[in-house]
Amino acid sequence: MPELPEVETIVRDLRMKVLKRAFIDVWADTEKIIKRPKKFEEFREKIKGKKILKVKRRAKNIIFELSDNLILLIHQKLTGHLMYGKWQMKDNKWEPENSEILKDRVNTYIHLLFFLDNGLMLALSDLRKFAKVELWEKEEFYSSLDFKSLGPEPLDKSFTFDKFKEIFKNSF
Repeated sequence: MPELPEVETIVRDLRMKVLKRAFIDVWADTEKIIKRPKKFEEFREKIKGKKILKVKRRAKNIIFELSDNLILLIHQKLTGHLMYGKWQMKDNKWEPENSEILKDRVNTYIHLLFFLDNGLMLALSDLRKFAKVELWEKEEFYSSLDFKSLGPEPLDKSFTFDKFKEIFKNSF
């Protein structure tokens, strides 16, 4: 499972690659990967044409702030990971173009693929299919119990050693 530092690295990398890009379409081999909204076609229609305005991390969640006040949340869970590149469908399987790294076996379990306006793609490869993808209204997301219950943000400047000690004060 990617730990928080790895997720932070992924987010920083995504900022350099997908900011200001727009989603032109999305493909999934299983609708179960989309947790919100429940129907894949609704997800697909809502995300088409939306521009990526910000990419950030909260806990181990990757949060894409999109145009029209939408939030795309991706939690990679146990075996999921995001990749950026270009793939073609061959023999009912997505094959990467011009990238040896994307051909590694661990990268071949693509279950969700976002087509971007620059001709490249953002793919979610997940051996176990545990990853979670949700599309929220921005205000609803930030006021939700799901978001508010994530706990302290360890990379925030306000998270001091004293606050860290306070969290564990009654644990021992």
